[in-house]
Amino acid sequence: MSYLSEIGNAVRPLTNVAKMASLLKELESRTWGAPGFGVFHGPPGYGKTFGAIFCADKLDAIHLAVQSEWSKKFFLQQLLRELGRPTKGTVPELVQTANEALAIDGRALIIDEADYLISKGILNIVRDLHDGSQIPILLIGMENFPQLLNKHDQFKSRVLSWSEALPADMTDARHLADMVSPSGMTIEDDLLEIIRERHTGNARWIVKEVSHVCKEAKKLGLDDISKAVWGGLEFMRDTAPVPRGGLK
Repeated sequence: MSYLSEIGNAVRPLTNVAKMASLLKELESRTWGAPGFGVFHGPPGYGKTFGAIFCADKLDAIHLAVQSEWSKKFFLQQLLRELGRPTKGTVPELVQTANEALAIDGRALIIDEADYLISKGILNIVRDLHDGSQIPILLIGMENFPQLLNKHDQFKSRVLSWSEALPADMTDARHLADMVSPSGMTIEDDLLEIIRERHTGNARWIVKEVSHVCKEAKKLGLDDISKAVWGGLEFMRDTAPVPRGGLK
């Protein structure tokens, strides 16, 4: 089984993964002439990247995770590499090549960390790719990403649907706990609910906290950990340690 398959199997039941997959399918099945942009947004740690990996793997989409130092040209070159096309040329030439390649390929494009499209001045190029190829494009960004997009009048009218990532519920928390707990070790619901509430449904923090609880339980020779068993044991710090003597 591949790494992507393992990730897909692990995150498939999660609420935000299902929401993202539903949004992508909505874009793919839109009526002719309707805009093809979708926006999925939410705080860090809500499983957006896991969802992007799942959708790319299981729904046969192209996945690009933009990074802070990407330029317009590098973005286009990365996209063309994914499409198996030449990466030499000026930015306008690369846009034309990418439009042709996307239209022929026909797959949806998922752009993770899409906030960088705005800060790096790449947003208009992505709009050109949408208009030139007519493929579905799913943008994934932080919780304020819709407000940033709304400042761009030519872009916001091209968004077909918006979807917000939700905090993990107990079903999500159980899936996450089962995913990271060692075989034969169980975290009972009453303790898991404390962990979920402590981190306000943040999936990344739930995974970290469950891993911490399992590690501490293993030290004590426990394989079934409840609220009563955990007692006064310490959870993880959720803030950076303060230097001795306080902040200067």
